[in-house]
Amino acid sequence: MKLDARLTDPARVEAWRLDETEILAAVPELVQDMRRRDALLVRLVREADQRCLPEHAGAADTASWLAGATRMHRARAAQIVRLSRELPLHPQMADVLDEGRIELAHVQVIVNFLDRLAKLTRDFDIEPAETDWEHPDPETGRPDDCEAYLLIAAQVEDPTQLRNRARELEILFERDNDLPSDAENPELNEFHASATLGGRVLVKGSFDAETGEALQTALSGLSKPHPSTDEHGHLVRDPRSAAKRRADALGQIIRGHLDNARGPMEGGERPHVTVTIDVDALRDAVSVTAKVPVTGAWRDNDWDYHSDNATGPVDGREGCTSPAGSRPPRRYRRRRHATMPWAGPISAAVAARISCDAQVTPIFVDREGNPLDVGRTTRIISPKLRKALVARDCGCAFPGCGRPAAWTDAHHIWHWSNGGPTALSNLVLLCKKHHTIIHKNHWAVKIESDGFPWFTPPAWVDPLRRPRPAHNRHAIHGV
Repeated sequence: MKLDARLTDPARVEAWRLDETEILAAVPELVQDMRRRDALLVRLVREADQRCLPEHAGAADTASWLAGATRMHRARAAQIVRLSRELPLHPQMADVLDEGRIELAHVQVIVNFLDRLAKLTRDFDIEPAETDWEHPDPETGRPDDCEAYLLIAAQVEDPTQLRNRARELEILFERDNDLPSDAENPELNEFHASATLGGRVLVKGSFDAETGEALQTALSGLSKPHPSTDEHGHLVRDPRSAAKRRADALGQIIRGHLDNARGPMEGGERPHVTVTIDVDALRDAVSVTAKVPVTGAWRDNDWDYHSDNATGPVDGREGCTSPAGSRPPRRYRRRRHATMPWAGPISAAVAARISCDAQVTPIFVDREGNPLDVGRTTRIISPKLRKALVARDCGCAFPGCGRPAAWTDAHHIWHWSNGGPTALSNLVLLCKKHHTIIHKNHWAVKIESDGFPWFTPPAWVDPLRRPRPAHNRHAIHGV
């Protein structure tokens, strides 16, 4: 079946019936045909634009009409409209696009470069000459020569390679020009981080080449796939997407920066993540996962607080605020959630995980919730104890993980807010992923008689719920 026949009714093509030769021949043919159709789309949009058809149809502009009529993304619609207006100025480029030898992304790179070239050579004395479209000389600075050079390259390179080649030409002309390069101008850098209505934080930014290279270099090592092992010692592929790995890497870089206190002072102290939560809400959250009874109890919409000590912001990962006294009035209600200064409310479960390895500042409040006194901030896990944990667990102790110790938190098996001791016999190193899993109670962990953590899987993983050794024990002893 020839390509033309397949394109008549592509939904009826049974790809599994094609042999290897047909598939290998059909894919490049199909892509070339898609490029020709893109070229036709650009010509049709130009015609519609020139006839003012979108305005007659009631659209605000041509891009809005194209996006609405085709459900195309607004940014792509705007790109097509721009190219439809630019291509008639470059007939050679339009011919190559019509033949399917390049795609719209190539055209976008060349058009952007030509716009930049006009600014770079504005004050140059360039002698006009006839362009040899087969053997152009781009160093003359003439737009036609540069266009011909990039068109030849576009037919053998992908858009990313072509962009790099165009950038090399820009650098060539920037040497004799005082106009700063957009790619290398730090004054154009911008970065936005804003909390969404759903509670997530949306990040968007643009950086100069040097800062961008530093960012990608920092992310590279931390965002590589990290395979794990199953209970039989077989390697298991990292299930995270590339985007998820980069997000995890950025989070690790930020946490490392804050943990090492390299930032400037803010509010009289080094910056850190601060979480504020009522101590009984924290205990409730811990009890859900650890199945440990809590001290506070609800009764008739009031609550009884049976402890004479209150814990407050668990700092650095910080946070906890609790009322003092045994019977607050009905108008003072215990919060079931935690809060962060920037992100706003977060669940008590997340606060419980963060508080495992943190600095804690007790804040005592009156019956109205007004602070009366602030206790001394203490670090739950001391540096010496942290070193002992690293020596024992070597990294994330969860079976099959083993992520580096620098990526881990110290998890209290019996949470400190419920009286659990901060001792080697009650702690285990876990990366953020497995720390979250443990707090969700999918797995149970216990320090056994050998002094090492053992993990018991849920029944849906192992119906017999057989305990498994920590990662480094599994790796060393082949258990």
